[in-house]
Amino acid sequence: MALLPGKKLGSRVLRLGHKGPDVQQLHEFLRLQGYDLGEEQDFGYLTKDAVRRWQRDHGLVADGIAGKRFFALALNENLPIRRRVHVVEPKETLEQVAQRYELGPEAFGVSHKKTVYPGQRLIFFDREIWALCTNGAKSEHGRGALTGLICSAPPSGGLPEPYVIRPATGENGDVVKVHHHLRTPRRRRKTARDLLEFIEGTKACGLYVPWRAVAPVDGRRYVKLIKRLRRLLKPPAMLWVELGPSVPSWRFWGGVDYAAVSQLVDRVVLNVPPPVKPGPLFERRQAEEMVESLVPTVHSWKILLKVPVYALLWEIDDEGNPGEGTRLPYQTALSRAFRHGARINQDDWGYSYYTYKQRGAAYHIRLPHHSLLAEISAVANRHNLAGLILDELGMEDPRLWQGLSRYFRTASLNISRE
Repeated sequence: MALLPGKKLGSRVLRLGHKGPDVQQLHEFLRLQGYDLGEEQDFGYLTKDAVRRWQRDHGLVADGIAGKRFFALALNENLPIRRRVHVVEPKETLEQVAQRYELGPEAFGVSHKKTVYPGQRLIFFDREIWALCTNGAKSEHGRGALTGLICSAPPSGGLPEPYVIRPATGENGDVVKVHHHLRTPRRRRKTARDLLEFIEGTKACGLYVPWRAVAPVDGRRYVKLIKRLRRLLKPPAMLWVELGPSVPSWRFWGGVDYAAVSQLVDRVVLNVPPPVKPGPLFERRQAEEMVESLVPTVHSWKILLKVPVYALLWEIDDEGNPGEGTRLPYQTALSRAFRHGARINQDDWGYSYYTYKQRGAAYHIRLPHHSLLAEISAVANRHNLAGLILDELGMEDPRLWQGLSRYFRTASLNISRE
């Protein structure tokens, strides 16, 4: 953003009636974000309305005043969400605009059949796309289409993408072991040191605290650990945590103060749990409810939605009861279905799945439905989320990478530890 002579943008609080070079810089920022200010030159009612809408989109108090919290976010180079705008030129078609930005028409929220007109402002977004990587970068399809990778340890080979380390520990979902690490100040200090050792001497751009389950009694202790990690983690390294149903929010009897954690961390991961019985791998209603439970206390622009891209294999006993689902790569599941002559059935939700029998046992194979990306992008766009985490790299349908680019551009991460 070009700086004009006079006051620098962010050097003072801007509100209705203000004038000056910094107001013009604010106008430039808001217009780049796709807000229509007409011919307004000063901080008028159109500017106030645009500031209010921007604040609402990013989970801030929507008072129409550009203050410290507004500028702390608006001037952040690593803001994961970037609202973009394209003004349609004469004789330009929707397909030409989509091709220019390497997107699909769906990214603009406009129907394929709808005619665009000159001067129309088409809004689209840059969002972060991360992929969980447990055993190295096993898929080459997504290279260059990702913001970065989430690894359990520093990768052996060089990676062009940034990566975050999520330590693979046995305490991930064990509240008893987590309680052991949080119980006393001394143990919290040791735990913080142990976690930071995973990224020391590496080129990791951040630490992802792996715990997805915390006992209510440990809520305050957990926040104290996050505060310690925030103090010790040297900029510009990021700090990620996982919040959701298994991490109870604050109540008078205990729990985690989500709002306090949101202020301390850079990303909050929301894990949509896999189904416990044969059914769709991703349910939009469930994801919507989980997001809506977070957004009152967690900034939506910090939330990364973890979504399954793997297949699930279920063994069904003689009484029709399923066992525990087994994760399979998409191609492996598809090969198994073809090898055993599986038949296609349809469930009560209208989703197709494969069934076959082997040695007297019945099996169901659930693949990610073709509407998965549309449903995920609808959740991300409605709540203005930071982006997605693909669970996990190497298990996806190769066609996924072409589909992702139809809904939003991949945001790059302007961060380096070098």
